[in-house]
Amino acid sequence: MTVPVNRTMLAALTLLVGGMALAAPAIEQILPPAGLYRLDSASTSSLPAPAPANRVDTRVDGASGDIVRRERVAGADSGEKVYEGKGPVTHCIRPRRISDALYSSAVALASCPDQSSQVGADGVLVHTANCPAAVVTLTIRRIDKVTWEYDTVSATRASDPAADLAWMRPVLEREAAQGKTPEARARAAQQLLDLPRLQRELAEKQVAVNVAFSKALRNAKTPEEAEAVRAAMAQSGKSVATDTRQRVRWTRIGNTCAAGSGG
Repeated sequence: MTVPVNRTMLAALTLLVGGMALAAPAIEQILPPAGLYRLDSASTSSLPAPAPANRVDTRVDGASGDIVRRERVAGADSGEKVYEGKGPVTHCIRPRRISDALYSSAVALASCPDQSSQVGADGVLVHTANCPAAVVTLTIRRIDKVTWEYDTVSATRASDPAADLAWMRPVLEREAAQGKTPEARARAAQQLLDLPRLQRELAEKQVAVNVAFSKALRNAKTPEEAEAVRAAMAQSGKSVATDTRQRVRWTRIGNTCAAGSGG
């Protein structure tokens, strides 16, 4: 059973990526408090086509940073491959920063015009974002006094490569203004400047592809060849819908963001 989020809570969630100073009490009770966290994660990404379905599984050990990856692509199985990490995977939640408590989801959700949230009777927060490129569902539950689980399910939509990139603008604008580091803000600002060029290049590439297909269609020697070209034209440049699920366990290892500060 779930109960709708009240107006105060909804306002807090709507502005969660902005690092608002205040949040509704219910949200503060659900989200991890300020401090340093170790992140252990497991994710699966799958594409339904080309058949057989492609799948990539990845696990990250938060203590060492070691990555275990397995790819099953076009019927081939890579088996588990281990990549040595560069040390603990941690994340800092600063006081009164809701965006820190939502980690990478914050920027991802910034451009979504249709968002809703519910808090269950068991204190589980479910936030759904109907984004231009995907539907994202983020579920946050507290496991114990020092542990939280973040379960994010993303389903991207198949789209035309020449689609408008305008949806990226609010994401980059927010990151340029509120990114966590000067480098992140500078990178977003540069990407924002590059956006018109990227849109133009994308359109130009699609035009070139269309011209090539038209030529191939004119030169087709049989009805079967022509049909094959038409089929390729219909699928040209369309991205394949993907499904991704990531579960991250947040373990509080410090009261402050300094390592070894005590739990």
